[in-house]
This record gives sequence, structure tokens and C-alpha cells, in this order.
Amino acid sequence: MMVREPTSEIPVVILAGGNPVDLQGCLQPKACVMVAGRSMLAHVLALYTAKGFRRFTVCSGNGHDQVARVADVLRESPAATQGHDLDLRVVFTGDQAGTAHRIRKAMQLWPHARTVAVSYVDIVSDVDLVAVLETHNKEQVAVTLTAVNLPTRFKPLGVNLFTARVRGLASRPITEDTLVSGGFYFIDRERFSAAVPKWSEHESFEQETLPSLAAVASLAYHKHDGYWQPIDSGRDVRTAEGFLAPGE
Repeated sequence: MMVREPTSEIPVVILAGGNPVDLQGCLQPKACVMVAGRSMLAHVLALYTAKGFRRFTVCSGNGHDQVARVADVLRESPAATQGHDLDLRVVFTGDQAGTAHRIRKAMQLWPHARTVAVSYVDIVSDVDLVAVLETHNKEQVAVTLTAVNLPTRFKPLGVNLFTARVRGLASRPITEDTLVSGGFYFIDRERFSAAVPKWSEHESFEQETLPSLAAVASLAYHKHDGYWQPIDSGRDVRTAEGFLAPGE
């Protein structure tokens, strides 16, 4: 399946407006949390730049100045930009705004973009973004999300229902039969505007916008079977560092 437009022409909206967290001994936005020696913003940028994306809008909120400083450093870092010139903007989108409002505000900065990518800043993954984009173009829907297996740090047991014997333990702590949204999206601007003509400032993209798209059959998914780790705790940071260490 041919990609409809080059990834260099597709703007990426990075959602980084959540409240600061204390995962490393101080309050800081998740974009600034260090994982394997690099900020989470750097990890997300690297995932996209490796696939040719060059245009980025980071939607900040509480902690805007800290996020802006991290972005300033990354603009001057050859390692972060992989030697390419990036259009990297940090836009304050409100301390308490909903994610749908943040996306809408960022999309206004790219009025001529037919397709817009969206990502949260707090996910470490090896998702194949071009494969997700190809699915999006094929399905011709308003939004395509990346679906991942529901993660758990506990390994499921295989048990015999008729005895008290355990048959075995799963090789990895994943719930295989339950899919969740993995936080990487592609939006078709024209179809999206037709399906969601009105946005609420406090609307949640995940909890309100996406269900409304599913109700009108304009939401598709691409299943990602590789690595996916949200960063919500110190344990998550250590788990992600274990994944990243071999390739660093």
C-alpha cells in the first residue's frame, strides 16, 4: 500500500499538557522525564524522525517553561534531530484543557495538512508508524488508532479448571485477548471535520471523541504486536530502560 503523502509533510501533534509528576525525586512534566539518559520528548521525536517526520507541535500545559527548555536543547542536538532540520514548536494549550482541545489548537497551526499524526509524550514503543499510516490510508476513516495488547506486569497462569494444578505460566506479562488504544493516531482532517463538527474545550479525545467516531464507523485500528510501555511510575521507567538499553 502506497503512502498517500510523504511523512515529511505530515505534522505530528505531541500531547504533553498533563500535570507534572514526581517519578525521579522532583515534579516535572512527563516530557522532561529521563529514560535511559534521554527525555521522553526526545524518545518520541526519535520514533517519528526515524520514519521521516519533520514537523512537530508539542502541546504543553502546566510546566510549559520546562517543556520549552527541553525542546530548545533538542533543536540543537544532532542526535535528537538525526541531522535533519526539524520544525519543532511548543505551544501552550492551557493548564486544564481537554486533549481534544489541545489537538484542535495544534491542528490550526497546520491549516493545509490533509493528514495529522497525534501522539502522547509518555509512551516508549517501537510501533511502525508508516504501517499505521498505510492502514489509515487504506481504511479511509476519520481516525486510525494504534491498538496494543493490554499490558500487565503479572504473568497470567494457565490452570486446569477441574483440578488445583497449574499448567504453566505465560512467557510474558501480556493479556493477549484484550486490545487497548496505544496512544498513536492518524487523523484525516476532512473526514474528521465532517464527523466531529464541534469540539468541547474540556473534551477527552480518548473518552469522548473516539467513541463518537466509532459510532459512525469512522474509526479504524492498526494492531501493534511489538513493545509498548506507558510511563506512569518509577517501575515503568526502569522497565522501559531495560528495553532501550540494548539499542542505546
